[in-house]
Amino acid sequence: MFLLLAENKGNLTVKQQEDKKTAEKSMQELQPLEVNPPDWLDGTAKKEYNRIIPLLQELPIASLDLALVSAYCQAYSDYQRATVELASGETVTFTERGSKVNPWHRVKVDSFNIINSIAPKLGLTIDSRMKIFTPTENKKEEADPMARFAK
Repeated sequence: MFLLLAENKGNLTVKQQEDKKTAEKSMQELQPLEVNPPDWLDGTAKKEYNRIIPLLQELPIASLDLALVSAYCQAYSDYQRATVELASGETVTFTERGSKVNPWHRVKVDSFNIINSIAPKLGLTIDSRMKIFTPTENKKEEADPMARFAK
């Protein structure tokens, strides 16, 4: 279970500690993300779902995030399939009217963009995990180095 207060390295006021405890309690009351992948995902997407679900359970992910997790897994599957299809065919086809890009190239680019936009929201990138685990009080002090003298 993810704990906000346990991850905080800075000095918190009693009010801040209480606020974080309240947030932790609220998060624990959310319905957890289903362990089994949704039926509508294809086989590769289900495998990706099964691969990441134990990792996501270590982060503050809940059932409310199912659509985002599912979209990520399906985009991952689409990206893999497009990569295989592009490897077995020509990327560009030349016709009497000119050149034509293989449609799988568009699928690959679109699915990559979807993966890139969803992954940080789920904590699937190192940068997004660093933001989750970095105490917010330290961030504020870094922004204003003179703030500690005003206390």
